[in-house]
Amino acid sequence: MSDRFKSIVWMIVYSFAAGALLAAFSFTPGFVKYLFSLLALYIGIRFFRKYDSIGLRIAFFVVAILFYLVVAIIVSIVTYMRDNPDLINNV
Repeated sequence: MSDRFKSIVWMIVYSFAAGALLAAFSFTPGFVKYLFSLLALYIGIRFFRKYDSIGLRIAFFVVAILFYLVVAIIVSIVTYMRDNPDLINNV
């Protein structure tokens, strides 16, 4: 594998982790939610230490936000279906 491909794969992995942690932050009540925020910040710092390219850093932010939105939508759909089974069964 080329170094460029490895960098892109690692950027996607780091972005997914950061996006999922930010989604967990937005859905978790109480003080524990700040742990998810700090873990997402730590992942971002690790990524920035490892990769110097401006393009990869911008892509990290964009893809992390996209993963956050996707995970948040999926969690919202699952929560809605779990909390309203009578609406789903009547369709």
